[in-house]
Amino acid sequence: MDDSPLVVVEGLRFSRGDKEIFRGVDMTIPRGKITAILGPSGSGKTTILKLMGGQLTPDAGRVTFADQDVHRISRRALFALRRRMGMLFQSGALFSDLSVYENVAFPLRVHTKLTDDMVRDVVLMKLESVGLRGARSLMPAELSGGMARRVALARALALDPELIFYDEPFVGQDPISMGVLVQLIKRANRALGLTSVIVSHDIKETLSIADYVYVIADGKVMAQGTPQTLDVDDDARIRQFIHGEPDGPVPFHYPAPAFFDDILQTESRR
Repeated sequence: MDDSPLVVVEGLRFSRGDKEIFRGVDMTIPRGKITAILGPSGSGKTTILKLMGGQLTPDAGRVTFADQDVHRISRRALFALRRRMGMLFQSGALFSDLSVYENVAFPLRVHTKLTDDMVRDVVLMKLESVGLRGARSLMPAELSGGMARRVALARALALDPELIFYDEPFVGQDPISMGVLVQLIKRANRALGLTSVIVSHDIKETLSIADYVYVIADGKVMAQGTPQTLDVDDDARIRQFIHGEPDGPVPFHYPAPAFFDDILQTESRR
């Protein structure tokens, strides 16, 4: 087994306009493991997935996938590289006018020359793996939120990728659907030998299946480690995020004048 990392992020810097999103981020994504990237809303979790996949270009630093520089290879080579990646979007992103079957079949029809019979076999296997083979004829509008996310997972696995990105996979899910997704991600990673990257702010669920965790905030990696050894005590903002504290470095109150001064000033105008 190859022990070298599948993805390496080095000195990553990225800005949107005048807003600096990342300022020197380093990450290593090991093969065959589940790596979690946690952070408060707006910390750039989805952005880092787009940088890893080559949809965005960093201002400085580099991202390598299997020793290939994602942002310095040709367009054709990048497309070939992306066929080795799968993506579970936050919304599921199913095609609303295609059935469950055709949604899962779509990447197979676009990227392979498999016969219809072979496509059928692969689609049914992928749907069976997420427990939805019996829902193949349904349309996305007929699915619950949890079912739609599982169909999206089947589609992401259709091409047997080496790496799969999960963008907030648990958001908006009820406890049963969330538990199903947690087990599916864990089982798929082990059974298929996948490398998985999960970005999320659902801490409990993510830590239950992650092998290694990065916590990002303020444009950099603020903490990292296994779920058992992750030390967040050195940074008040990360500690506030991990423990779900309502007030702290991220304040509960939006900046405003002192309350009593505000009240008195209002009353004096009457």
